[in-house]
Amino acid sequence: MNVLTRQLLACVVLTCGVTAYAELPTIADALNSNGSITVVQPELLNNRLRAAEHVQQETSDEAIVEVTAPKVRAGYRVQIFDDNNVRTAQKEAQSRKQQIETRFELPVYVTFSSPYWRVKVGDFKTRGEAEAAMAEIKEAFPSMAKSLRIVRDRINQR
Repeated sequence: MNVLTRQLLACVVLTCGVTAYAELPTIADALNSNGSITVVQPELLNNRLRAAEHVQQETSDEAIVEVTAPKVRAGYRVQIFDDNNVRTAQKEAQSRKQQIETRFELPVYVTFSSPYWRVKVGDFKTRGEAEAAMAEIKEAFPSMAKSLRIVRDRINQR
């Protein structure tokens, strides 16, 4: 097959392909022709959507309640516990949390960042606020004094 024949064949193939592509209906054409689109989805999804629609209709008659994530900013917390003992750290963290919650009205956060369990107290904007809280915790729980320290953290705004 010579070069001219190849080029001619390529032109014919490209022309036929472009013509066939141009004849395919687009989504807009399908929508404009009869005005509707059919969506096929599993029955479980239909049930969930209907349930969500039902809940939305019930709540639309009531006052609108806006739920937003807490705003966070840079601040300070008092770390009262950190340990990586596999057997005891989690229980000890929960115990310390319980002790602080019963004595103070401060938020207490237990976190696990492998391999450490940590317990942090408060959402303080300034280091001075954190130092005052740490002094109160030391006074209430002298046995924790060695493990207390102030740490910078992302805090929830009050």
